[in-house]
Amino acid sequence: MKKIFKFIFALIGIALISTALLFLVLTITDFQPKKIITLETQNNQKEIVKLNKDYSIMTWNIGYASLSENEDFFMDDGEKSRPDNKELVENNLNGIINSFNKFDLDLAIIQEIDIKSRRSYYINQLEELANNFKDYSYNFAKNYDVLFVPVPFPPLGKIESGISTFSKYFIDSSERHQFEGNYSWPKKIAMLDRCYTVSTLPIENKNEKLVVINAHFSAYDNGSLREKQLKEIKTIITDEYAKGNYVILGGDFNQTFSFIDINRFPLYKNGDFYMPHPIPADFIDDTWQWGVSENAPTYRLLDSAYNEGVTQVGIIDGFLVSPNISIKEVETLDYKFKYTDHNPVKMIFELN
Repeated sequence: MKKIFKFIFALIGIALISTALLFLVLTITDFQPKKIITLETQNNQKEIVKLNKDYSIMTWNIGYASLSENEDFFMDDGEKSRPDNKELVENNLNGIINSFNKFDLDLAIIQEIDIKSRRSYYINQLEELANNFKDYSYNFAKNYDVLFVPVPFPPLGKIESGISTFSKYFIDSSERHQFEGNYSWPKKIAMLDRCYTVSTLPIENKNEKLVVINAHFSAYDNGSLREKQLKEIKTIITDEYAKGNYVILGGDFNQTFSFIDINRFPLYKNGDFYMPHPIPADFIDDTWQWGVSENAPTYRLLDSAYNEGVTQVGIIDGFLVSPNISIKEVETLDYKFKYTDHNPVKMIFELN
């Protein structure tokens, strides 16, 4: 009997030491970016944007090509940490790329692009996208870089992921800005380091610039992180506009909008999972315009496989543009979440 107890205690000791070592390694290797990082821009274009011309832009959270219609996710009250096989991820990524190719886009801002991640079978999705947008200028900013995420079972494992902006026009400069108010230790060592990128494009015969901001706001928190992030993003967009620049903020807000009819997209579930809170109606001066469409939902809950009319859906993706930009058209492309848990949003705009 004593030998059994010794064996059990030895196992417990090994488990505790292993856990402590894992936390130590993850703490030492924790991704700790500076507040502002100058990004390398791959400029494949010399042409610059002009006034009084229609341009198209699309925002799409591609869910690392692993959250398609038949998937669920453990952080949304589901069970899985990744698709069953690599082929599913490859099919999703091909579907996403083919969807982009249906439009002659001037700009594309994309979130949740994996480059070296177990959850997406280590496919370099940035490389695949860059090969597709081969004539576009682009940048990339990491917002997730963890050696090993130990949850759930089987665990997520290694994750390296980020956001990217693709442009058919010359990008003058690119910066990664770290969002204020990320998670505290020990949660932070396994979570995203939320950020946004600021891409500056010169305008023909103008000193002012087109400033395109690609943002991916926090999701799984009590609202305090999003409040800090909204405050920060408001400061930067209003400062840029005060300089005379043209500003487009787009991406995955992970929040809904005060003008959305909640009766169309009810939050009917109860539980400890993602719930999109509304951005306050007085968040910004009403001379700014929201490029948000209500023709279709932009996200779905990942508690189970998608079931239209049953799965919780809503609108959390889109754009916000400065008063010197005219929105000509905005539409959510209703792909029924075939390739990812988000539908893309496309906007036509003009620099006045």
